[in-house]
Amino acid sequence: MNAIRIRKENQVYSAEDKRALAMLTTKRRQKREHKVMADLQRLVQRHIGQDVGPTHDPFAVKGAEGTDT
Repeated sequence: MNAIRIRKENQVYSAEDKRALAMLTTKRRQKREHKVMADLQRLVQRHIGQDVGPTHDPFAVKGAEGTDT
């Protein structure tokens, strides 16, 4: 009887752990999705000429603006 009780307790704990892990995964996914959406909105705004937010472009070629050399 004691072994059955311990096994059932372990099943309950594992179900709680699975639920907590699922919540953590969902929060991480939402955070990542929010970041992607914000980046996409900033890209669209910059593309249509309404520059908002930081103007730093980490992928821009250095010295490309205004140089005719």
